[in-house]
Amino acid sequence: MVKALVLDDEAIIAADIAHQLNARAGWQARAVTSVDEARTHLCDDDYDVLFLDIEMPGCDGMTFAAEIKQAHPDLYIIFSTAYPQHAAKAFRLSAVDYIVKPLSRSVLADACGRIEEKCTKPANAIESPRFVIKSFGKTDIVNMDDVIVGKAERNYVALICRDREYLHRATISEIEQDLVPLGYLRCHRSYIIKKNQVKTLVRKNGVLSQLRLDGGHDVPVGANYRATVQASLLQASLL
Repeated sequence: MVKALVLDDEAIIAADIAHQLNARAGWQARAVTSVDEARTHLCDDDYDVLFLDIEMPGCDGMTFAAEIKQAHPDLYIIFSTAYPQHAAKAFRLSAVDYIVKPLSRSVLADACGRIEEKCTKPANAIESPRFVIKSFGKTDIVNMDDVIVGKAERNYVALICRDREYLHRATISEIEQDLVPLGYLRCHRSYIIKKNQVKTLVRKNGVLSQLRLDGGHDVPVGANYRATVQASLLQASLL
């Protein structure tokens, strides 16, 4: 059973979220409309997750989240707010998700799925670091380990995953710093790839010119990166 507490100063919204959660198999939810109520319930009972609004009269949800995580470090927090601009700060507080109101059923279901996965994961499991990608009034959370190819696109980087592609506002060099420690390799001034996804090395006139990755992705190898790529893949027993 996943026990959830929903804090939103608008009683109708809090009740609606709690109602949707209670309708989901294996969930039990309670709605409250003030920080004092939430604090009391969290002290009196064991909750798995707190759905938390950010901007409430007389209360900053971010401040409350930091406070409550000190007292309940195992509590998962999902921010539900009408303000997408706080996402980066939310994830610095180790939020599981950041969903923008009005909540659709599918978005809430996805958030619930992430909580269920965490509640069944072994306590010593290591979570993958994540990219927080904001676009068109929504925020996507992408595990860095899910990225197969990163491709520079002007002021953005296209993060190509197995199921879809995300456009992240960053430079390829910034992405490189995040991904290289996780087993990724810069192979071109515009590309970074996941090394264990490389299936075929393509040579032209005896020179390494392209990498073919699992899923059919073909990525060029730049002349300035060729020696590093060959040495790295040789070390990984790919040559």
